[in-house]
Amino acid sequence: MTEFTTMEKLEMKTSGCYGAILKYGNKVLYTSDTYKGTYYAEIYEFVETPEETGLGYIECRLNRIEREEGFPDTGHAIEWAISRVQ
Repeated sequence: MTEFTTMEKLEMKTSGCYGAILKYGNKVLYTSDTYKGTYYAEIYEFVETPEETGLGYIECRLNRIEREEGFPDTGHAIEWAISRVQ
């Protein structure tokens, strides 16, 4: 069974000072910190759209398609994620 999330749910689990959630076209790029002091990045794709659901983008379901860990900061994590979706 596939577990879906939303931008809203990602926001609730994000470290306030060290995380970011960015809508990038039809993808969402997410980064936050780990307990080890490093950072990770995840790439999600929209499973549904506001036109289909009547909801805002933050409430539309997302499916994670990629994850990478071990970045020194959020900037490098997002740089990796952007390079993967271009």
